Amino acid sequence: MSGQALAGELQLLRPEAALAGGLCLLLAADLSPQLRARAVAPWLGVLACAAAAGLALTGGHGSVAAMLAIDPLAAFARLPILLVTALVLLAGAGERRREADHGAWSCSVLGIGLGAMLVAAAANFVSLWLGLELIALASYVLAAFRGGDRRAAEAGMKFVLFGGAASALTLFGMSHVYGLTGHLDFAGVGQALGSEMPVAVLAALCLAGVGIAYKLTLVPFHFYAPDVYQGAPALSVAAVAAVPKIAAVAALVRLLQSAVPASLAPAPALGNVLAGAAAVSMLVAAFTAVVQQDGKRIVAFSGIGHGGALVLALACLPGAGAIATAGFYLLGYAAANVGALVCLSVLERTRGDCSLGALAGAVRQQPWVTAALCLFLFSLAGVPPLAGFLGKWAVLQQALAQAQASGGAPLLPWAVLALLLSTAVSAWAYLLVVRAAVLAPAAAATATPPRLPWPTAVVLLACTAATLGLGVWLDGLPAIQRALLP
Repeated sequence: MSGQALAGELQLLRPEAALAGGLCLLLAADLSPQLRARAVAPWLGVLACAAAAGLALTGGHGSVAAMLAIDPLAAFARLPILLVTALVLLAGAGERRREADHGAWSCSVLGIGLGAMLVAAAANFVSLWLGLELIALASYVLAAFRGGDRRAAEAGMKFVLFGGAASALTLFGMSHVYGLTGHLDFAGVGQALGSEMPVAVLAALCLAGVGIAYKLTLVPFHFYAPDVYQGAPALSVAAVAAVPKIAAVAALVRLLQSAVPASLAPAPALGNVLAGAAAVSMLVAAFTAVVQQDGKRIVAFSGIGHGGALVLALACLPGAGAIATAGFYLLGYAAANVGALVCLSVLERTRGDCSLGALAGAVRQQPWVTAALCLFLFSLAGVPPLAGFLGKWAVLQQALAQAQASGGAPLLPWAVLALLLSTAVSAWAYLLVVRAAVLAPAAAATATPPRLPWPTAVVLLACTAATLGLGVWLDGLPAIQRALLP
């Protein structure tokens, strides 16, 4: 490859370069006692995200050394990744402004954003692996970030153990894919297989996809989530929960379309596998959430169920609008999830933890934060006219249309029933948090909470506007579908 061609390809990575440059600048600033005392690290991270978003909006499309594909899918995924990362950093500027370790925390959040952008654009198992590992390493740090806290230490340890096992399975599968096909790029794997999918290759691809399933918290790769969410600081969970899911969905779509084309795995067979995984994840999450006694654990099981709903949308591939449906669902989920966790972070700081007992009577002391928390939980439950309802409705319509089409997956109607049942059951779990915060009397008098920092208020307003706006954006699906066109 000529130097001019390489320079042209590297131009496509300007958003990632801006984020990496911001990460280096943030590390350098944290070495200065004056800048560290002024808590500029989160603001530098927000500026890096803004610069990367501006470059992403003006960037082109193409391939980078057959490792990264900057296509409409990656371009679409970049913006919510950067937006959610910026919102978490902005909330950190408010909630963590008095902490001495805000620089390291901001670096970890920015690292998750950078890794997610690499995963979203991955067209090769090597680049996918590197992106997943960057996300994982930064997530481990955030999970155990609260020094001296036994729960945070336990969360970090469990995250590392489960994450290490998932990484080992993923790498094991990737090595076998290379050994069986001689390729590591997704398109090369699909071409090498031709029209035959041997059982050994199928097993290797399934193992290679464990890393993606782990980020989506699909059953049975979900066991870490409740304990990690409960032990880690709520604001750290906001970054760990939402950003990797956006990247994982983009990577799964590209992997299914390139490495497992329709000539190798017919749409009904692939749809059955994805619909079955989605149904199991949604049902396990819903029926387990209703017995939880901690707000963050309920949100964790919520993430497992929403991961299943995203996979149900992708089970409709190659149906028109399947990717757009998953994209719209992701936007609504990210807005409500980040908003709910920021609210829980505020309540956690004043009440010690997020158990239902600790949240009792929160509306009397922090009415606006509690009201926002209820709004976000209602959106996650799928209550109209919020974003969660329109997202679930879109998935329901897409799955039913694909099931009725000729050649649709036989398991899709059953997965639709699982979606309806899990939505009804999980709504009860969300109501447990609402009942504790709004209706339950406070167990004991608590100190007057400090005034809500303005950066945190801005984040909550932004998430509220997105949750309400996406819920009434009836042209959302066609608009996203047009954005995903090459």
